[in-house]
Amino acid sequence: MEKSTIADTSRNNTLLIAAMATLFICLSPFLQDIGDIPSGLLRITTASSQLLSDYFHIGGPGAALINSAVILLMELLVIHLTGAMLTGTLMAGLFTTAGFAFFGTNPLNSLPIITGVALYACASGIPCKDLLMQAFLATAIAPIVSFIPFGTGLPLLPGLLCGIVAGILIGFVFPMLSSRFLTFHQGYSLYNSGFTAGILAMVVVSILRLFHVQVTNINLLYGDHTAELTVMMAVLFLLLIGVGIYRMNWRVKGYVQLLQSTGRLPSDYVTQFGEGIAIFNMGVMGLIGLAYVRLMGGPVNGPVMGGLMTLCGFGAFGNHPRNSIPILIGVTLVQVLSPADAHSTGGMLSALFGTTLAPIAGSFGAPAGILAGVINAAVAANLLQGHGGINLYNNGFAGGFVAGVLVPLLESRHELQQQRRSHGK
Repeated sequence: MEKSTIADTSRNNTLLIAAMATLFICLSPFLQDIGDIPSGLLRITTASSQLLSDYFHIGGPGAALINSAVILLMELLVIHLTGAMLTGTLMAGLFTTAGFAFFGTNPLNSLPIITGVALYACASGIPCKDLLMQAFLATAIAPIVSFIPFGTGLPLLPGLLCGIVAGILIGFVFPMLSSRFLTFHQGYSLYNSGFTAGILAMVVVSILRLFHVQVTNINLLYGDHTAELTVMMAVLFLLLIGVGIYRMNWRVKGYVQLLQSTGRLPSDYVTQFGEGIAIFNMGVMGLIGLAYVRLMGGPVNGPVMGGLMTLCGFGAFGNHPRNSIPILIGVTLVQVLSPADAHSTGGMLSALFGTTLAPIAGSFGAPAGILAGVINAAVAANLLQGHGGINLYNNGFAGGFVAGVLVPLLESRHELQQQRRSHGK
């Protein structure tokens, strides 16, 4: 893609994200009394925020939508100030962080993490724009910034100071660890930041527990306005499909080529296939996720909407129907055959975020993807206690381990098959 085209694409995508933030703000008074929104935002900001802290429940749906809009606008400002180009990489990051702003991140706990990454960029001489994806997705561990002042019993000001310092330090080391951990799963888990955040969270939580600070996951979930939220998400995804078709001059072209890609990191569909087809795929992935949730009888609350936004966002950076549906099938098999509640919020998150392993299906075929989904669902269910909900990307954490173990086995099997074929000739 030529430089001028990248600049035009970035400008168009900026307008799209700004329009989505504006939509969230405009819809907020229809879901919550406008007079209750400021106090709702305060409750969101002062929540301890570990999994599962549904901001729709804590602050109200209107406040949660505005919190997400503020996160988006804040990140757009950072992108503008650093001169970064808003292609598929950052589109995935923005949609993901917008989704997690429904259940765990807010400006107070996100800014120290982003600041820490920026300080690392300055110290290492790396342009800040080259680390924005890591900076935004590093907010997976943002709950630690909220938990220290609001969940440990510390006095407010010392707690805030400790939380902010912890966030900056975590942000500073995050890029160093993230680049190293990528080699562990070889790019077969899309949520590399979730794996990094999981390791960091386990270390931090272990230190806190050493001093008898109990860090446990919570379960505050919203149960109202299901129909309205379903319609809102459906309209958003349909609009993305429409925008994608419009940017392709009303012709869907190149989608077959996109579906043939493995999705293995890094797979920036905007630069590889064009902005129109990438945005079209984002809308398609969002609708697939929403259809799955409703067919399974799952709830539509803050965490589930976060999962849908993430699946949609990574439709520009690795996910597509061909490599993602096998993962959904694998997770569903586990839920149907085990005592787990397949209709619960946890069940929906296991399926939606389990698509972090889509590159395995894209590279080794649907059966391998189904197997990856089965294993990831089992592993993710047993990792949550280790980090106490401090890492919001729990399935990304599990996905790193699953890919790290499964991919070498699949590669060995592939090599053996090739050797047999060569000997048989």
